[in-house]
Amino acid sequence: MLYPDWDRQLDSLKVNDPDTRLVAHLKLNGTRFDSVGVRYKGNSSYYKSREETYKKLPFNIKLNYIVDGQRLETRQTNLKLSNGFLDPSFIRDPLGYSVVRQYMPAPECNFTRLYINNAYWGLYANAESIDGKFLRKHFKTDKGHLIKCDPADWKKVRSQNGCPKGENASLNYLNDNPSCYAAFYEVDEIEAWKPLLKLIKTLKDNPNNIESVLNVDQTLWMLAINNVLVNLDSYNGSLSHNYYLWFDTTGVAHPLIWDLNLCFGGWRRDAAFKVMENDALIQYHPLAESTNPKRPLIAQLLKIPLYRKLYLTHYNTIVSEQLSNGALLKRAETLKREIDTWVQKDSLKLYPYDAFQRSLTTTFTNGQDRIIGIQELMEPRAKWLAQLELLQKKGPEISQATDMLSDSTCTVRARVQQAQSVWLCYRNAPEFSFKRMPMTLQGDVYEAVVPRNNILHYYILAENAEAAATLPERASFAYNTVSGASN
Repeated sequence: MLYPDWDRQLDSLKVNDPDTRLVAHLKLNGTRFDSVGVRYKGNSSYYKSREETYKKLPFNIKLNYIVDGQRLETRQTNLKLSNGFLDPSFIRDPLGYSVVRQYMPAPECNFTRLYINNAYWGLYANAESIDGKFLRKHFKTDKGHLIKCDPADWKKVRSQNGCPKGENASLNYLNDNPSCYAAFYEVDEIEAWKPLLKLIKTLKDNPNNIESVLNVDQTLWMLAINNVLVNLDSYNGSLSHNYYLWFDTTGVAHPLIWDLNLCFGGWRRDAAFKVMENDALIQYHPLAESTNPKRPLIAQLLKIPLYRKLYLTHYNTIVSEQLSNGALLKRAETLKREIDTWVQKDSLKLYPYDAFQRSLTTTFTNGQDRIIGIQELMEPRAKWLAQLELLQKKGPEISQATDMLSDSTCTVRARVQQAQSVWLCYRNAPEFSFKRMPMTLQGDVYEAVVPRNNILHYYILAENAEAAATLPERASFAYNTVSGASN
């Protein structure tokens, strides 16, 4: 329940005081929440939608805005409701996150039917916030620093007075002055600038030491996912944003994907801000931006042979598990059927119901916007990727990994064929990235010995001249737990 002129007040707050919210009462699945805080959210999804409609805009609802401890059973305190901007299908957010969650920590996402003052306001996508609760769920701690890599105020981005011109949240080095980065990154406290600047400078000057400040494997997964799904409203694309960096207590950054409402080609501008035609989206190359100095997270990592091979290994895993077998499009059809009735009833939706019906197979044109169908993009993309020689290279075969504890050590053995180098990747707590040490060939198995207190989780990484391989295949999101150890 909101004030009668709530839309005018929310508009005013969005422009003049974006951190302030209107107080309202919320009923969610029969449960009442008192004194929640409501504001509009988004950049393009708000401002562009506001130009075309005075109704269906994206919302951010904070449950514990006034009442401490008020939250959902899942412990969430925020609802972030997306309005289907540039997505006649309504499913890009939940479909995209369903892929990401298989390979790295990522928000849950579902659909919400929103009523305002008892009037049906339409169907929204609701994505879980990346906050302390998210960190505790995935990393078992919320210590460290969480940085949102997304300009909070595009006016500041355009001004940047007295600073070298930045490239949004691209991790390009400007200088040693944190104020020159303030328009591009939202830090939780002033101390967060130190690890962020260290990451930026290491990426520029000493990429061979990047594992000391970056969870490289998780980064490679993020870059591969963005590329496979043609998610150009991301680090990879024109605006270089929509991700978080969580710095753990050792100063290592863990990247986290955020805001997938324009994935699957919904945003069609590449890193040069060039509008891409449908064929260019379909044939978006796995190594796009790998020589672009304005995207150092891609260019600097992929120039290192092992990281390049591992990136392509992850890429192949995503293609095999999501595209080649048709799993992604089957999931898209299922989601679309689930929401059909409520899309029909949504009189405020940004696009006609006919566009929703054809949203998987047809490019929808609305003014200057052209939104490619998800199936129209991903089905031929799967076929195009399947014939790329780059993705045909054969890596080592890792058939088995075992571990054995003694009083003071843990010995890990692995059977690996056709390998030039084999590593044990290990950590002693979920909050840390995996360290890497070489394994040596002992008879017919590779072996590494680690102090017992240093290892809880592990996986095997191997490479030959052509490609890399891991066991488990979804490492480092999937891993082995030391036998007899408590997780």
